[in-house]
Amino acid sequence: MRTMGTPTVDTGELSRLPAGPILVRLRRVLITTAGAAAVYTLLGTGSIGTCADTPGSAAGGSGTTQVTCANLVMHPSWIVYAALAAILFVAIGRIARRASSVPEALRMLDRAAIVAVAVAVVSGLIGMAWLFLVPVHSLTEGGTIVFPFPFSAPELTITHNP
Repeated sequence: MRTMGTPTVDTGELSRLPAGPILVRLRRVLITTAGAAAVYTLLGTGSIGTCADTPGSAAGGSGTTQVTCANLVMHPSWIVYAALAAILFVAIGRIARRASSVPEALRMLDRAAIVAVAVAVVSGLIGMAWLFLVPVHSLTEGGTIVFPFPFSAPELTITHNP
């Protein structure tokens, strides 16, 4: 029959320091956050482009057409990376000030890892969904495009070729 008691933390191959389990979990959170940043970088990068003939005017007044090309490139936003770093620093600060036991500190670190992964994945998916939902024809025809600040950093380049 199992009894309820205080949770034990397996120290494994750690030193005998009281903060050993916290340091191991902190290392795991750092690696998880770095992985989340890498996933965000992959999800937050993409591009779409289109070209269309548009009527132009030559010097002689003859109606010629020119090709207008638009290329929309989405880059990861530095704000998301700053948010991931802030999550780590806030978690470490909360542990230093408020944790009264090792299991409580480990719970704080686990929550920080969950929040970091959620921020990275949600930001990447919002940026990617925005890129997929941009009407490509509106890039060359003119119109308003709303950028998904702060989830990604898009760059629109329009070129005109005679």
